[in-house]
Amino acid sequence: MPYTDGDRGPVGLDHATSVSLARALAVGGLSRLDPGLTTVEIWDPAAGLGFAGFLLVEALQASGVEIRYRGQDINEAAASASRLRFNAVHDAEIAQADTLAHDAFKDFSADLVIVDAPWGLDWRGSASHVEARQSKGEFRFGLPQRSDSTWLFISLALEKLHPAEQGGGRVAALVNPGALSSGGATAAVRKRIVDEGLLESVTRLPDGLAPNTQIPLYLLTFSNNARDVTRGRAMVADLQTMFTTDHHRRSIPVEAFHELEFGLRTTKSGARNRTISTRQFTRRDARLSRTTKEGNQLSWRVTTHNNTGIDGGLLEARYGPHSGVSLIEEPRETVDLDPSHVFKDDSRELLRDMAAKGWPSRRLSSLLAREPCIETDPDDEQDGLYLFVPTSRGGRAATDLSETTAGGRVLAIQLDDDSIYLPFMAAWLNSEQGIASRLHAIDKGSSGHHLKVLRSDPNSLMRWADELLVPVPDLRVQLSLAAADERLSSFQTDLGTRRASIWSSPEDADEVVSKVAAAFDDSLTSWLDQLPYPIASALWTAESAQSAGEQQRAYLHAWEAIVTFHATVLLSASRADPGGSSETEAAIRQTLHEQHLGIEKASFGTWVVIVEKTSKNLRSAIEDGDADDVARVRRAFAELGRAGIERLISKELVNKFKEVNTKRNRWSGHTGYTSERELRTQVDSLESDLRELRGLLENVWSQLMLVRPGSAKRRRDGLVQTAEVAVGTRTPFAAREFAVGEQMFEDELYLVRDGSQSPLCLGHFVQLRAAPSSAQFTTYFYNRTEGRSVRMVSYQYGPESELQDDVKSLLSDFGGLADAVADDHHGRT
Repeated sequence: MPYTDGDRGPVGLDHATSVSLARALAVGGLSRLDPGLTTVEIWDPAAGLGFAGFLLVEALQASGVEIRYRGQDINEAAASASRLRFNAVHDAEIAQADTLAHDAFKDFSADLVIVDAPWGLDWRGSASHVEARQSKGEFRFGLPQRSDSTWLFISLALEKLHPAEQGGGRVAALVNPGALSSGGATAAVRKRIVDEGLLESVTRLPDGLAPNTQIPLYLLTFSNNARDVTRGRAMVADLQTMFTTDHHRRSIPVEAFHELEFGLRTTKSGARNRTISTRQFTRRDARLSRTTKEGNQLSWRVTTHNNTGIDGGLLEARYGPHSGVSLIEEPRETVDLDPSHVFKDDSRELLRDMAAKGWPSRRLSSLLAREPCIETDPDDEQDGLYLFVPTSRGGRAATDLSETTAGGRVLAIQLDDDSIYLPFMAAWLNSEQGIASRLHAIDKGSSGHHLKVLRSDPNSLMRWADELLVPVPDLRVQLSLAAADERLSSFQTDLGTRRASIWSSPEDADEVVSKVAAAFDDSLTSWLDQLPYPIASALWTAESAQSAGEQQRAYLHAWEAIVTFHATVLLSASRADPGGSSETEAAIRQTLHEQHLGIEKASFGTWVVIVEKTSKNLRSAIEDGDADDVARVRRAFAELGRAGIERLISKELVNKFKEVNTKRNRWSGHTGYTSERELRTQVDSLESDLRELRGLLENVWSQLMLVRPGSAKRRRDGLVQTAEVAVGTRTPFAAREFAVGEQMFEDELYLVRDGSQSPLCLGHFVQLRAAPSSAQFTTYFYNRTEGRSVRMVSYQYGPESELQDDVKSLLSDFGGLADAVADDHHGRT
């Protein structure tokens, strides 16, 4: 164990390292350490309780390597605890000393240095000693700002390595975000080290791994051996989403360390790592200005990453031609080692969507008449002249303040560009793409490393406006779309009025329905082309049934297909976090037991419980706002946008499944005669439920495609895999190529988007198989366990409506849902 409860008092957890962080240091240090070394000399300048160093020593000793270890720590209690831990190591010494002021092992040089120094430690108290040491030739890369000593420790670590001509050595260090991005003297030290070709890699780790803080942490590795580093190149990796949670504690799973080690050792790009030019670490900052038509002077700061210049070309691309935006100061360059700018940019998808429509895109900052302001007067009579935009994740954009329905702050936006029609802009900002743009702007405009907050000062609000991407199509297009949106809204209001009228005049109910039914007659049929094949084929069976009785049964079966598929998707996504999933599945098992249900005989109710419990936990992860949790959930759903995920896990969807289950139990349990008219009424009810389902899911399944993977090939820009798209009702399936981070396995079903780093592999509760007597695909859904077999059933037309399979094929899918199944199988075996 890294620390005990007894360490909390005399030492404090500031000096402790968690298992995951200790493993990260070990992987960073050992991945390219010379395997021919028989003796390894290790220096640990901030040893703390000694756990990280001891883990490293044990790993090397297990490989038969002789160890010489030297560690020091400023805290006497920590140094004493560390000595006890290393008591059985033959050549290990730990000293109590201020590492910045004094090197307790001056004549010792190292093959490997691990740095787990206090994050953001102010070094003013050691300044005189540091400056004296620098005058003697130490700290040759310069002195950082006194507010953070991180680069002092890294400088000492690099200077402690064996000289390059004697084989050199490696450094693995844990640092906080400020150490990667801060400017001033710290940036100068960082730049000298990078320019000298000593940086090997930067890896983003998940938050919450340290025992005493939630600060995001990064693993940096350095080397002065030309075999390890290539001047001008470095590896970046992003393990932000690679964590599991157990009893509210996070840890990095072993497979993530394997992936990191492979990338460091081979320098080959993978799903979450790539090698880049160190010039891509260049960040530029500049202040821009624009004069509005009314003569207002607006200014804001713009930041670019990945060595993107701030010049006339950028201004035209970002703000459009003749925008009036200009530079008012020369851009400042900073070496910013944050790898997230290499991996993530949510704006790319928004820009692609606008470009696909042929719409120019603009930043809101280039369209403003004056700075955004917080709207504080609910009786303001400026409705229609302003655009009101909530700064919270909820609420609606509107031209009438009362229609924003926002619980938080609302910004009043006045535009001075005649090419913008305010009702169009409000309607677009409430679309899925508009909401994504608003969330992107909130995230980019907010400050803070862990809890990001959008502040109310003018600088912050202008930065928010500069990050808000909006389309500016031809004015005729804007007028047309705004009119269409308004008409559809009026239809919705009219439907509400008609719905209310049937209760005052029940005798007119059929006539009211018949007047509007024609508009929706083909809505379900057209929807089938967007749905995953297992659902679409079951619904087509219901659509094409001849009699009302056949159609009622087919629709009930189609709903079983829908809820089984949905439960399989959510369960598969939940299992991306094994620790959290085990708790969720234990809760599912308990609820199933209480309701006299079970996965052994999976009824409609069984799948509803699975949907309810998994969606609740996924919803909690999204709503809590933790950046790593949100990123992990998005990774679990193959990088689907937040809006799409929220539809898949919504409470309304759970309630709809429960409602249909109630109908199913009532109608299926009725054994008496059911008239043709009553059956037709039931079919109409189930079709209405499907329309509501379509409204809840909208276009999720056109964004997240079900595929059967085929061959893969690696190109210069990454992995490309061919897959059959199992969407709609038609077979054989069309094939297309997808850019993916992780290769998909053949003979499995995946949900994927083009560019997904981690396609979602579905569990085997839903399977596509060629029917034994034909070449056409038939979908089979898990139904129940019968001894050593499982029964799989089909809800579509075909010669084989069910089949039997060995229970072993589904053991891993049962997971924690039914220990009895696994136990029974192993007992029989």
